[in-house]
Amino acid sequence: MEKAAIMKEMVENGVIAVIRKVPEKDVEQVAEALINGGVNVLEVTLDAENANQMIQSLSEKFAGKAVIGAGTVLDAESARTAIEHGAEFIVSPLLEQEVIEATLALDKVSVPGIMTPTEAMKAVKLGADIVKVFPASAVGPSFIKNIKGPLPNITMIPTGGITTENAGDYIKAGAAAVGAGGNLVDNQAISQGKFSHIEQVAATYTEKVKQARDKIK
Repeated sequence: MEKAAIMKEMVENGVIAVIRKVPEKDVEQVAEALINGGVNVLEVTLDAENANQMIQSLSEKFAGKAVIGAGTVLDAESARTAIEHGAEFIVSPLLEQEVIEATLALDKVSVPGIMTPTEAMKAVKLGADIVKVFPASAVGPSFIKNIKGPLPNITMIPTGGITTENAGDYIKAGAAAVGAGGNLVDNQAISQGKFSHIEQVAATYTEKVKQARDKIK
C-alpha cells in the first residue's frame, strides 16, 4: 500500500487493535472478528512468539481488507524485519530515532511513543508521521486537547487504558484515532473461543468513535 493510503486508513478507521501475545493458532480468527466488528487496522506486537510470522500470515490472508502493522518495536533491526514480513506501520512505546529512520527509509508509517509536548515535537522533527500518546491513561483526554492547542498539526493516537467508555472523549479532545489493547483483544475471551465477543466489542469501539466524530463536525 502507498504510505498516504496507510495513514488515511489508520485515521479514518479510528480504532487500532493492539494484538498482544495472542496464540498464533488463534490470531486469524481474532483478526476476522475485529474486521467483522469494523476494526481493520491491526497492530501485532513483537513481544509475542512468532510475531513476524503472524504479521506475514495476516498481511497475506487479509490483503485488501485490513492494514497490518507491528507494535512494541524497540530498535531499527526489528522495524526492518517486521516490514520485510509485511508490516505497513511501525509503532513503538518510546521515542527512538533509529526506529523512526529505519521505518521512513522503507517508506512505511512511523508511530513513536511520546509523553510530553517536547517529545511530540521532536518526533515530528525526526519525521514521524503520527505520535502515539502512551500510556494515555496516565494523562487522560485533556492532555490531547492541551497539546493540540499550541501544536495543532501533530496527529496523535492515544493508547493504553482506552475503553469503550472513554474512547469518544479522546476523539472529542482531538485524537486522530485510538489504540485499544486488552480491553478489545481480550485474551480471556480468546482462550475460551469467544470470538463473537471480540467482534461485538470492536463494533462498540467503532460506534463510539463515530458518535464522537459526529458531535464535533
